[in-house]
Amino acid sequence: MDFIVSKVAMSICALLVVSVLGGVIGDDMLFDKPDELRSTLANLTIVLERVAWSNCEGWTVWRVPFLSNGDCIDISIRPSALRAHSEGRSVMTVPACAVHTWTWNGTSLNRTMMEDLDESSPTLESSSGHDIRIETKTVRYENGDLLLLFVTSGDYRLLETLADSSCIVSVNILASSLVL
Repeated sequence: MDFIVSKVAMSICALLVVSVLGGVIGDDMLFDKPDELRSTLANLTIVLERVAWSNCEGWTVWRVPFLSNGDCIDISIRPSALRAHSEGRSVMTVPACAVHTWTWNGTSLNRTMMEDLDESSPTLESSSGHDIRIETKTVRYENGDLLLLFVTSGDYRLLETLADSSCIVSVNILASSLVL
């Protein structure tokens, strides 16, 4: 009897392996796409917040990763929200820091001007394999200076590369010290 049970178990395992290799079982059964998208946004949010709260001018580059199955992730950044999207699945989050997608032209700003720029600025779009530059700049604001967080997309030359399982980060800090 044990012989028959072991042969049945081996046959079932073989069928599972063949169906996975043959693509019969979908990727959704093997990994949790929304969870990976949430994790990607959490990593981006951590980088944004650490740069924003550094209290110094500097920049970093965050590369949008691919999902574990190789699918592409599309990232959208608005001042009010971050969104990750991949093949019909989307996840959104709101960062704890203000994110600006417009380019500062050097003029003195006030609250109304910043709100208008945030409302009229385009959504920053990036996808897997592409870089998002995260930068803090001191801008002239009303009667003083204000450190703001800006994001732009493109492919940037990486100076120092720190790799982990989810992204590639390059850090170039203009101040003498920064605790990340």
